[in-house]
Amino acid sequence: MVILQKAKKVAFAGALVLLLLAGNLLPAGAAFNNLLRDVKITGVSEILLLESLDDGSVIFSRNETRRTAPASLTKLMTVILVMEHCTDFTEVVEAPAYCLEMFYGTGSSNAGIRIGERLTVEQLLYCVMLNSANEAAAILADWVAGSQEAFVEKMNEKAQALGCADTRYANVHGLDEEGHYTTASDTAKIARYALDKDFKGVAMLEKIMATVTYELPPNNKHTNKRTLLTTNRMINKFHPDYFSPHVSGMKTGSTEAAGDCVVARASRGGYNYLCVVMRGQKLVLAGDTYWKNTAFVDAKALLDWTFANIRLRQVTEMGKAVAGVSVEMARSVDYLQLVPKEDIYALVPEGIDSGNVYVEPIDIPESVTAPIEKGQPIAGARILYAGEEFARVSLVAAEDVSRSATLYLISLAKQAARSIIARALLAAVLLAAGIYLGTLLLHAYRKHRDRQLRVVPDITKK
Repeated sequence: MVILQKAKKVAFAGALVLLLLAGNLLPAGAAFNNLLRDVKITGVSEILLLESLDDGSVIFSRNETRRTAPASLTKLMTVILVMEHCTDFTEVVEAPAYCLEMFYGTGSSNAGIRIGERLTVEQLLYCVMLNSANEAAAILADWVAGSQEAFVEKMNEKAQALGCADTRYANVHGLDEEGHYTTASDTAKIARYALDKDFKGVAMLEKIMATVTYELPPNNKHTNKRTLLTTNRMINKFHPDYFSPHVSGMKTGSTEAAGDCVVARASRGGYNYLCVVMRGQKLVLAGDTYWKNTAFVDAKALLDWTFANIRLRQVTEMGKAVAGVSVEMARSVDYLQLVPKEDIYALVPEGIDSGNVYVEPIDIPESVTAPIEKGQPIAGARILYAGEEFARVSLVAAEDVSRSATLYLISLAKQAARSIIARALLAAVLLAAGIYLGTLLLHAYRKHRDRQLRVVPDITKK
C-alpha cells in the first residue's frame, strides 16, 4: 500500500512536470487574497508572499513590493555569489582580522570564528546558512572580491541582472544600514534563482539549507569540535510550533528594522512552494503563555492551508466554446464560435466555492471577415476565481470558415465603385480649385495692369 501511494505521488509529480514543460500551466496573475480569511495567520506579519515553484502562480500576497530591510535574507545573495565563484568547496580560507573586528560590540550572530582561523569554503557556507554568521559572510566576501565594497558591488549587479529593481545592498551580512533594502517579491526572485537546476551551486545549497546541525572539526584555532544549529526552526522538529515536515530550508533573518523574516521552500505531493514572510514580530499570541515568532507561525499556516486546499485543475477545454463573433462574407455561416487555444491547467482552491472558476472573454471584435482558419487567434479570455484573475488564454476559431465568392465579388465591386466615385470627386474638387485659383490670378493681373495704365503720362501734350 505504501509503495502504491509513493507511485501515485511520483506519477502526479511527473504529470505536473510534463504540463509545465508543455507550457500549458499558466502563472497566476493575481493572488487568492480573498481567501486569507480562511488561513490561521496571526495578522501581525506585515509582508507575505506565497507562490508556486512549479509555475510561478501567486497564491497569497500582501505588501510584497514594499521596500524593507532584509536582515540576514541578504545572505542568500552572498551565498549565491560565493558558490558561483568557487571551483573547489574544500579550498581553505584564512579569516582576516578586519572581518571579525567589524562586528565587535554589535551583538550580532556569529560562529565564533577567530582571527587567522582556517576553514574550508564549505564550512564557512554552513556557518552563514545555519548560524547566520556575519563574520563568515564577511570572510567569504573578502575571499571572493578582496574587499567588502567590491563584493557589495557584485551583489547589486547580480540583483539587477535578476530583475530585482527594488533591491539595493549596502553590506554582505544584512545588519541594518541606510540604503540597504529589498522586497518580498525580489527576495523570491533571488531564492528561485538559487533553487534553479541550472544554478551552479544548487546541489550544495540544497544539502546545506536542509541541515539542522553541523559539526565544525578542530582546526588551527580550536582544539574541540563545534556544533552549528540552524536558525530555521521550521526544519527543526524540536520546535513543534514552527516545524513543518514539508519545509526543506531556506533562510531566516531578524533585525530591528526588518523584524523577523523567513524564506521557506516546501514540497508535498508533487506541489512545490516558496513562502516569504517579512516584518514579523515576537509576541505572545492569544491562548499562549510565551512569545512566538510570527514570521514562522504565518509561514507555516500559509503553507499548511495551501497544501490542504490548492490543487492543479483543468480550467479550460480546447473544444468548449466560451464566446462567439459575427462573420462577414462567409459562405454558409454568420456566427463563429471561439474556443480556448489549449487546455489550461492552473492551481486553484478546491472545496471552497471552487465552482466560481470561470472564463471571461476579452478583446472580442465586433466582427471578423472570412476566410478564417480553424485555430486562428481571434480574441482572449481571463480565467478568474471569485473575481480574481489568475490566468489568461487565447481564444481561437473553432472551425474553418470559407469565403463566399459572390459576397466577395460584390464587396470588390462596391470598393471599386467607391474608389471610382472617390477619384471622380477628387478630380472635380481639384478642377474647381484650379478654376477658382486661376480666376483669382487673372483678376489680380487685370487690376495690376489697370493701375499701370493710369499712371503712364500723356506724352502727346506739351
